[in-house]
Amino acid sequence: MHSSNTGRGTGCGTNPQSTFDEIKEQIVSEEIEREKEEIETDYVKNELPKDSPIKIPQGAKITDQQKAAGYRQIKYQWKRGEYKYTSRWHQRTPNAPVNQGSTWVVERKKDGMGYGPNARPRKIEILVGKNKSGKNIWVDAKTWDKAIKANKKGIATNAQKEMLKNGHWKSKK
Repeated sequence: MHSSNTGRGTGCGTNPQSTFDEIKEQIVSEEIEREKEEIETDYVKNELPKDSPIKIPQGAKITDQQKAAGYRQIKYQWKRGEYKYTSRWHQRTPNAPVNQGSTWVVERKKDGMGYGPNARPRKIEILVGKNKSGKNIWVDAKTWDKAIKANKKGIATNAQKEMLKNGHWKSKK
């Protein structure tokens, strides 16, 4: 039988050409991948934000990252009033407690003013809970960072551990 009658002609090169079934399989595989990406994009944009401890507005900027330490982080950023908010979902980080799982950390920033009668330093805070009336409780980022460093060194106080626990909101997703 001549090579042109096998369905595997050589075309212009020396490698055999793809068969119709191989091409069809490749197209179907690419379509499945595209559908998976669309489902994941929809989940990150519309479903995951519903799990945040603070309402994420529809137009928030979304940044999806694979961190060098081996975990995924998705940040939602927006501005409301004088504050810039970041609600950050991430998988368990390498130094986190074994049973922690995926969590949210919410941060807000208020720009400072360098001079004049209303001068003030920049303000960065982390959401660590809600009081009895449901109002958010924020802690200064320096206090938060100090607790994280102490925790990594194994010298965190009970109060610092409790603050970190409360500021890492368990994800249900």
